Amino acid sequence: MTRIAATLLAVLVALPASAAGKDRVYKKGEAKPIEGTVEKEDWKETTIKIEGGASSAVTWDKWERTEYGDAPLSYRDAMSTREKGDKASAAVLFAKAAEGLKDKPIFLVQCLYYAGLCFQDVGKYDDAVKAYQDLAKAQTNNRFFKTSWNNQIECFLLKGDLAGAKTAITAADAAGKELNVDQEFLVILSLKQAQVIEAEKDYPSAIGKYQAVAGQAGVKFPAIKGLAMLGVARCQMQTNPTTAQGTYEGITREFKGQRAVLGPGWAGLGDCLFQQGQKNGDLDLIRRAALAFEQSAVLWFPGEGTPTAAHEAALVGGGECFLILAQKTEGNDKAKGLYAGQSRSMLLALTDQYPGSSLKARAEELRAKAEAELAKVPK
Repeated sequence: MTRIAATLLAVLVALPASAAGKDRVYKKGEAKPIEGTVEKEDWKETTIKIEGGASSAVTWDKWERTEYGDAPLSYRDAMSTREKGDKASAAVLFAKAAEGLKDKPIFLVQCLYYAGLCFQDVGKYDDAVKAYQDLAKAQTNNRFFKTSWNNQIECFLLKGDLAGAKTAITAADAAGKELNVDQEFLVILSLKQAQVIEAEKDYPSAIGKYQAVAGQAGVKFPAIKGLAMLGVARCQMQTNPTTAQGTYEGITREFKGQRAVLGPGWAGLGDCLFQQGQKNGDLDLIRRAALAFEQSAVLWFPGEGTPTAAHEAALVGGGECFLILAQKTEGNDKAKGLYAGQSRSMLLALTDQYPGSSLKARAEELRAKAEAELAKVPK
């Protein structure tokens, strides 16, 4: 499913011959696009000037996609490389493309954002932070305002720079207030503050902060509430995996349709079950963990323009669980073959979809073991 989605997106960002010189903005649920010239894109909306008429603004919650009639070749090449899964090369291409797009702010913004996102996905956090900071300087109210600040703070957390994370939160708060950005952004920053407390390993305080954020988010911002509950579960994992299991299970039931929550939620449940299964030698728990990882990897892969770490971890986690089940299965060649085959399939998906992943070496190591188990199954 992920490859199909990636292929579709690659088609959408490519420049259609019939659209040369004309932009097309599609709204959700509407087959007919608005045609004209995209004048600007800011954190609120995209505005397109209709040929021979007035301008039309489409807020991002109603926006489906944009086909640009004059997309620069450097932008298209970088986007195509990203959709093929080569994030490391795409990051470099996006950064290089941005250097030549100072006079095309719409594409400059996208190149800087996707450069940061790709660098982040391959673990080059310093480069990612620089790209996000360059984006904020290039256009303060850019269309990726919320996610780019969120991702920048996340990069500081991932590299263990808590002082940098706190400074970025303060800067993001000031920028948000200057632009009068909506309440959602303030709740996001509260979520990042909770993540800082979690990183400081003050788990009781972090749980309290995450619960407060969940209350702030309420029904208005379900995705943020779900992310806050994921934080509660992660903190619980440090002291009581059984309690964490219940929280993760509740998340998978409550946040139906919230991809950003359910992907990490099922992956977290997989981690929780796998940890307990390994500790107690319980193959049933490992089997349940394998299925949880599979749910995350197959049904709740990340949306366009979002970090892929949870999806990558789910593919490798599932591959390892199915491998263990294959290794432990004796006297049932069909079951051993199915387990080993599924292990190999998930691990191949990691190396195929994310060739620049930091988990690639681990995936290749586990895949070799899965293939060894398959070799034991009579043809």
